[in-house]
Amino acid sequence: MLPSFLLSWILLRCADSFSVRVPPGPVVVARGATAFLSCEFEPDLNISHLVINWQRQEDARVVHSFYYQVDQLDRQSKDYLGRTKLNHNELAKGNASLSIANFGLNDAGKYLCTVTNTKGIGKGELQLVYAAFCSEPRLSIHLKSSDVTVQYEMEGYPRPEILWLGSLGQNLTDHLEISPASDGGLYYLKSSYVTQNSAVNVTFTLKNPAAHQDLQRHVILSYDENMTSRTNSSTYVLSILCVILLCSTVLLLWLYCRRDK
Repeated sequence: MLPSFLLSWILLRCADSFSVRVPPGPVVVARGATAFLSCEFEPDLNISHLVINWQRQEDARVVHSFYYQVDQLDRQSKDYLGRTKLNHNELAKGNASLSIANFGLNDAGKYLCTVTNTKGIGKGELQLVYAAFCSEPRLSIHLKSSDVTVQYEMEGYPRPEILWLGSLGQNLTDHLEISPASDGGLYYLKSSYVTQNSAVNVTFTLKNPAAHQDLQRHVILSYDENMTSRTNSSTYVLSILCVILLCSTVLLLWLYCRRDK
């Protein structure tokens, strides 16, 4: 019979060699989608001794636990209540993958999958990255006597790359405002291009690599900068004509009245 310390050493060696496979790189999950956390292990057809525990690596919050052949959710973090699910039909095949519904900004981070069965114990760590498609940019144009402002507003996450390009491809990026991410996990962005030219021919580009999003919007605008001055001149001339007409009418009435006398 093996000494107890030697038996313990052998069990620990077996435990250390237990294989758990998770994605090697970050997994990007879109806002509101269902996240799929892949975790595979060396299967054991008898799942009576199977223990699966998903935790947040940063603070050890319990995301989902399974043992005694049932889900054990008494200690589950309230942040994940009613949102997680294991595929029980796949457990005997070595699949401990977890799904998290309605993925949000606070769900981004590192997750630890720990699996124990008769073959030992193993752990795997994976990272989930949060991303949100930027909304369709909303265009507004502001005309002033001195300049023209072309502006786009949108929401998204993370902070996208924004450029204003001229007709020859030159960088015209001017002004960008970004508010802190809201509780809904979105940045509010406002970007504008200001010019003193009477003609505008620019291209607005937005890139959100995390969400694999690439947008281009062309803005072509022309107006007559002398229109205002011509309008003012026309108004001035019309005013003079009205005064002359009024004076002529008064004069004719005066002459008519004198003739009757």
